Amino acid sequence: MKDLKRNPPTNAELEVLEILWKNKKATVREIYDIISANKECVYTTTLKIMQKMSAKGLIGRTVDNLKHEYFALVEESDVRNNFVKDMLNKFFKGSYSNLALHALGNSSTDENIEELTALVNKLKEDKK
Repeated sequence: MKDLKRNPPTNAELEVLEILWKNKKATVREIYDIISANKECVYTTTLKIMQKMSAKGLIGRTVDNLKHEYFALVEESDVRNNFVKDMLNKFFKGSYSNLALHALGNSSTDENIEELTALVNKLKEDKK
C-alpha cells in the first residue's frame, strides 16, 4: 500500500473510493453513472481521475474479456484514520480530548451527546 500520509486521496478520489468500498469493484462507466446521478461531471474526467488513482496505488484493475474492473487497494479505515490524524494535528494540536470537546460543543442534538457519552463509558469499562 502506498503511503497515505504523503499522498492522500483528493476529494474526487475519495468519491471514487467510496463507491469501490461499497460495491467492491466497478467499471469506469458504473462509477461515472453513480457520480453523475448526483452532480454534473464528464466521463473522461472520471477516467482521468481513476488513471491517476491507479498510478498513486489507490486502486487496482482487472481485465476480463475487454471489461476493465477497478477495485480499492486501500482500506477505508486506513484512509479515515489518516484524515482524522491529520485533522487532529492541524486543528487540535494532537489532542483527542480537544477534538472530543469540540465535537460535544458543536453537537446539535441530545442523541449525539448521549452516543458520545456511551462511547466514553464503554472505553472506560474496556480499560478496566
